[in-house]
Amino acid sequence: MNTERSHFGKTKVLSPCHMMHPILDYSLTCDQLLINQLVGVSKKNPSTPGLHINCNLTSDNMPKIPPETKALIIKRLKTRSTAEVADTFNVSQRQVQRMRKRFEETGDVFDKPRSGRPRKTTALEDRLLVGKSKASPLSTAAELHQAWSPQVPVSTRTVCRILSQNGLHGRISAQKPALNKRQLKKRVAFAKAHSLLKGWTLEKWQKVDFSDESSVELHHSRRKYCRRPTGARMDLRFTQKTVKFGGGKIMVWGYIQYGGVRNICRVEGNINSLKYQEVLATNYIPNHKRGQILQQDGAPSHTSISTSKFLKAKKIKVLQDWPAQSPDMNIIEHVWGRMKEEAWKTKPKNLDELWEACKTAFFAIPDDFIHKLYESL
Repeated sequence: MNTERSHFGKTKVLSPCHMMHPILDYSLTCDQLLINQLVGVSKKNPSTPGLHINCNLTSDNMPKIPPETKALIIKRLKTRSTAEVADTFNVSQRQVQRMRKRFEETGDVFDKPRSGRPRKTTALEDRLLVGKSKASPLSTAAELHQAWSPQVPVSTRTVCRILSQNGLHGRISAQKPALNKRQLKKRVAFAKAHSLLKGWTLEKWQKVDFSDESSVELHHSRRKYCRRPTGARMDLRFTQKTVKFGGGKIMVWGYIQYGGVRNICRVEGNINSLKYQEVLATNYIPNHKRGQILQQDGAPSHTSISTSKFLKAKKIKVLQDWPAQSPDMNIIEHVWGRMKEEAWKTKPKNLDELWEACKTAFFAIPDDFIHKLYESL
C-alpha cells in the first residue's frame, strides 16, 4: 500500500488515481499546485477566463469560491493558520477547514456535482427584490420584476417564489378606512382598558354580543392583491381605500354570540334611531340573555338619546367607548366576509336572490368558526 504523510500531519493512502494525477501529489510545489489547478479548470471548462480572485465572500449563501482561489487557500495553509487564511481571503474558518479536508481526501478542490437546476439569482439580488416589495407592497410581481432587473433574466413566477420564500405572500388587500390621530389614540385607550391585565379574559369576552350593519353589493367590486407578511392583513400599508357607490346592494344587520346564537335581518332605507330600535326589538331582544353585553359602533342611531333610553329600559348593557372607524376590531366583520363570499358564489341575479343567499350563508357558518373568532380576542 502506498502511503504518504501530508503537510497537515495526517497519513494519506495513495490510490492509483492519486499516483497518476499530478495535482494529487503533495510533493508538488505551491506554484505547480496553482498551475495544475488552473489547468484542470481550463480542461473542465475551456471558457474559463484568466485568474480572477474573488475575496469578497462572507457566507455559504454567497457565490461559490472559484477553484483558483481555493488553490491559493491550500497554498497559504502550508505556512499559515486557518484563522489567518480565512481572514486573508475574507471567508469563514469553516469554509477553509472544509477545503483542507476535501484536499486531503480527494487531492483536489473541485466541488461535487450538485443535483437540480442551479439558482439564477444571487442572495444579494433576492434581498434587493424583497426590499422593493416591502417599499411598495401593492405592486404586482410583474411591476416588481421590471423595477428589479437582475443580471440573469427570470420569470414573474420566479419573482413570486423568491418573495414567498422570504415570507411575503400574495394576498387580497383588505379594505380599511383611514384613521386620524384622535381616532388612533382612542383605539389604543380602548385596547388598554379591555386587556387581559384589566380582567378581560376569554370568559368575559364570551359574554359580549358583537353586532353591526353591512352592505352587500349585487356585483362586488374588483379586489386588489398585495404582498404582505403573515399577520399584517389590517396594516394600513396593505389595505385599499373603500369605494362606495349607490344601487345594486342591500343593507343587513346582524349579531353573533359565542354559543352559536345569531340572527340577521334585511334593513330597508337608512337606519335612524327609531328603525334601529325596531331592529333590536325584533331581532336581538328576544334572544338576549341576562348578563350579556351588546357591542355596537358609535353610529348616531346607536348612541342617540332615544336609543340610550330604549336600551336602558330593556336592561341591555352596552360595551362602552367603542372607538370610531374600527371595523377591524369587530369580529363580526370576519363573519360578513365569509357570508358575502358564499353568497356571491350563487351568482344572484337580483337583490331578493342576494338576500336569500346571504341569509343562507350566514346561518350556515359553523359555530366553531365563531368560537375561534372569540378565542382570538
